[in-house]
Amino acid sequence: MEDGNLLDRVRILLQRDIAYYELHQNVLQEALCPGVVGGALDFPHHASFAAVKMVTWWEQNHISVFASPSDIRGTTAGEEDMSQTMTEEELVTTVSNTCQQLMGHLHTLTQQALDHADLQVLISTLGAAAVVANALWVYNHNREAYPKGLSFTKCVRDYQSMCEALAERLLDLHCRLISLYVLQDADSLHWEDGQQFFESERGSFVVQMWWLYMNDYIIFFFFFSGTKDDLWNTVPPKTAQRIFAGMLNESLTILSVRYSRVTNLRSSY
Repeated sequence: MEDGNLLDRVRILLQRDIAYYELHQNVLQEALCPGVVGGALDFPHHASFAAVKMVTWWEQNHISVFASPSDIRGTTAGEEDMSQTMTEEELVTTVSNTCQQLMGHLHTLTQQALDHADLQVLISTLGAAAVVANALWVYNHNREAYPKGLSFTKCVRDYQSMCEALAERLLDLHCRLISLYVLQDADSLHWEDGQQFFESERGSFVVQMWWLYMNDYIIFFFFFSGTKDDLWNTVPPKTAQRIFAGMLNESLTILSVRYSRVTNLRSSY
């Protein structure tokens, strides 16, 4: 990355990130240090490369200004020092401005993900928002060191709201995929047929596909990752629990309503 002030470097970083997305229809990701994942702040396993790089630059400048690191672990190890000389007030202002740049960038990626029902891009934006929100929370927690009247409170609130909104969008997208593609077409199983389905040799195809979509499975010694494993290995762990619980609730509701209708139909014979 070229030398220059932090605002210019972040602008170039985001331009390259959107160019990568337009070329590959995906977001370049980076794994976080395993010791950081989860915890009280619910750090994700992965986040977009741009978000991780930006937080790394923040931390380098924080160390340069205050001569000590913050409580964000594992962000500067092995990274080239790109810090610049600035005051405490300039640090707060610069971090806030780069937050706004990234916010607009994430909104663009989110809209693209929703337009194309792209789960991976949506997960990447959620991870990015979570990393930035947590970094800002850590900085804001130590706001006594900043000049009076300066803090990251608004930025923290904005990014936390964005995390919640993205988690809701991710849950909604999963539920739509389940209802429209996984649990669709109940009539294909010939519910009105008096003969038992496959003479009780196997369960419903739809239920089997739902199980495979939700869980891990092995076919001929090949391991296939299901939604549960994908969520736990990508988005923040606590957020993954909420999303998976919402998916389970929605899909079980669909199945319960469907099978209750089948029971009523058979009882009318």
